[in-house]
Amino acid sequence: MKKSKKDLFKVKLTRKAEKFLERLSEKDRKRILNALRKLDDPITAGAEKVEGTEFHKIRVGKIRIVFYIDWDNKIVAVFRIDKRERIYDRL
Repeated sequence: MKKSKKDLFKVKLTRKAEKFLERLSEKDRKRILNALRKLDDPITAGAEKVEGTEFHKIRVGKIRIVFYIDWDNKIVAVFRIDKRERIYDRL
């Protein structure tokens, strides 16, 4: 069953997330952008809750994408994209 446009979420990135994307290699950037496109339906994107916070995360290799889901307004706000070893210290 195909989702209609009204069922999909808008994905918005913070400036910090955009800056991290700009510094990545072309190959890694494409992988991250592909994962971000899937966040228009965060339920099927494989999102997991970050323990002890209201944030969710998805894995793309060694990189993590941390975001907040606004269920009422249907917005996925991507706060941080970073390597696994650094991302949780910076939340």
